Amino acid sequence: MKNPSIITYAWLAVLTVVVAYSFLKPATGTGPAAVTVEGKRIVFVNSDSLLTNYQFYKDAQKEFENKGYRLQVDLGKREQALQAELQAIQQRASAMTQAQLQAADMTLKKKGAELQQYSQQKQAELGQEQAKKNEELYNNIREYVAKVNKENKYEFVLGYSKVGGGILFADPSVDVTKKLVDGLNKEYAAKKTVK
Repeated sequence: MKNPSIITYAWLAVLTVVVAYSFLKPATGTGPAAVTVEGKRIVFVNSDSLLTNYQFYKDAQKEFENKGYRLQVDLGKREQALQAELQAIQQRASAMTQAQLQAADMTLKKKGAELQQYSQQKQAELGQEQAKKNEELYNNIREYVAKVNKENKYEFVLGYSKVGGGILFADPSVDVTKKLVDGLNKEYAAKKTVK
């Protein structure tokens, strides 16, 4: 999971769209690093940096790498056991009757199908768990941005991404990524300590 997954790119696209449209409120405050265009206060968040530096995301990525590795090990052991059973039957094949060979063949096919079903089930469970974690990630960011925006009154908080983003240029003077990441990490550390 060293390379960004499709889910990560999808998350970045969703974050960009939702964050950009979620905070359309009248401008009343004056926060640092905001640009005013025709009376609209605008800032941006570098989505790539946000995910790279948000400890919750790092922890979730590590957790899923570990779970994926454990699943691969588990499936590998189960497959090896099935292979060992097949080899044992092949070694005894000359001493077995036709009925015994057919029964052993059916048993192995059934166990192979069960292993395949088990693999699909565990991968689906891992995918669902990852989707829930992505939703939690999204909610954490959205809730924090909404909370911070009560004070700053930005009308637009745009999500900028170098890969696949809809914004072609973003002036670094209106980048609030570090401020957002610092706040998110502080809240995450506090929640982690409470747990």
